[in-house]
Amino acid sequence: MKKYIYILSLLVLFSCENDFYKEVNKYLSIDTEEEKVEMMNGIYSNLSKVHNYNYFTLTGRADDINQYNNYAFYFDDGRIKCSASGGSGINYTEIVSSKYSYLYTAVVNINYLLETLEEPDDKYLLGELYFLRAYCYFKLARFFGTPPLVIDTDVSYTLEKPTHQEVYQLIEEDLLNAIDLLPETYTDVRVSGETPHKGTAKALLAEVYLSMAGYPVNDASKYAEAARLAGEVIEKADYYNFALLEDFASLWKESNKHNKECVFGLFFKGYDEENLNNIGNYMLNYNLEAEWASMDIRSTYNPEIKFYVDFPFNYRKEQTFVNGKYGSRYYNTMDTSFYVMQFIAFDPIKEPCEFIDDAVYKKWIDITNEKYDPGLFADKYISFTARSEVTLYLLRYAHTLLTYAEAKARSGNLDASAYEMINRIRRRANHVDLNSPSAFDLTPGLSAEQFADSVVKERSWELAGEPDGRWFDIIRLNLKDQLPSMSYKYDFPNKAPAGTVTDEWYFYPIPEQDRWL
Repeated sequence: MKKYIYILSLLVLFSCENDFYKEVNKYLSIDTEEEKVEMMNGIYSNLSKVHNYNYFTLTGRADDINQYNNYAFYFDDGRIKCSASGGSGINYTEIVSSKYSYLYTAVVNINYLLETLEEPDDKYLLGELYFLRAYCYFKLARFFGTPPLVIDTDVSYTLEKPTHQEVYQLIEEDLLNAIDLLPETYTDVRVSGETPHKGTAKALLAEVYLSMAGYPVNDASKYAEAARLAGEVIEKADYYNFALLEDFASLWKESNKHNKECVFGLFFKGYDEENLNNIGNYMLNYNLEAEWASMDIRSTYNPEIKFYVDFPFNYRKEQTFVNGKYGSRYYNTMDTSFYVMQFIAFDPIKEPCEFIDDAVYKKWIDITNEKYDPGLFADKYISFTARSEVTLYLLRYAHTLLTYAEAKARSGNLDASAYEMINRIRRRANHVDLNSPSAFDLTPGLSAEQFADSVVKERSWELAGEPDGRWFDIIRLNLKDQLPSMSYKYDFPNKAPAGTVTDEWYFYPIPEQDRWL
């Protein structure tokens, strides 16, 4: 009877989300391993729905990404006039509510399984569930500040609003439980190369501690904890099967979707829309006419111009952005003349309109994969949405190296090991040997503050356009007052007007329906 009451209550809480209660009604009890696995996969499915094509709408206040194509805009500084067709077309309330609902749908599934499964038979599954609940609440905390702490299957309408400290305390407790219960290494995980082990949980807890040391918890003692845990993961990287890939570009290939740099990610398979990564929502466009031709890749999301200009021009930049387009050029020889397709690099300062229209991130999709390329000799004009099996990284080993370096500096323990971790990232960015000193290494002798600032910049470039990247660093470092200086005037003004930004501006309101409940 309790189970039926629980399910009816969920129909009220999630009245806009049919997927959840269809899934739970299917199993009023869980009796087989197949049913357990299907429920577990349902949790990951909800995480995929959180990180879909409109995910970056919620992080668009950062300086690394913009959504020019979603707006009608007009800039005029006496030299430049840009315009785009169409209005915003964005229902922020609906998008915010959907992310909130999908995360809580995952949480409620997790709570149901936590009450159903038992040790010792389900020890590893329980550890995975605690890890997943911690991740869900970590994301809820960074989007909504103080979300309701639902930790069992008894629906309560009198939950008091938690403090930021209480939310992070739950996340910490869940990850400590996960570390205790999860298998030691990747060899014993439920799905090889995909589901978490102790090293995964330690790496995520290091990220949580780094966030707790900054805004809004502001517990600076957590820097030392972040450094300690990240250091443990680095020290045992071989044991945990973690490593920094030699070639940055290889991270974004479908053929390499299972790799050692992925600490925690979402994996896609098959060729149907349900199972493919659509976070970038790419359009691959060809326009081929008799005497004129062009080819470009477009996306809902573009880099902001100042962020792109400030991004060091190196191998990593070439592999992070589509930094130009192909256009036809009239080519003359002594004997004949003909048109050729020539790559034309963007100059966002001279041609911001063209840059705003066509510059996109490469990271979310393998654009070199032949199955998305109709060929230059296709009929006239081809437009389609490209979807991919590329892994969507929620936590990379590069995160861990950067977290270790920054946390060491901010906890008063800056040493050679911290320099080495960030230098490995910088070497790879410039496509040189990871383990040998190079001209791209940070200058020794920086103050702790100078070093930490350098790490933060490196994080912004390394993690640009990734789901758990720049925006959450802006929150924890409380950089809202610096945001106006991070954009050019012809970047779309997605920052709040001066004088209206409070500390709570970082967080979205909990959806109205849930506040009513």
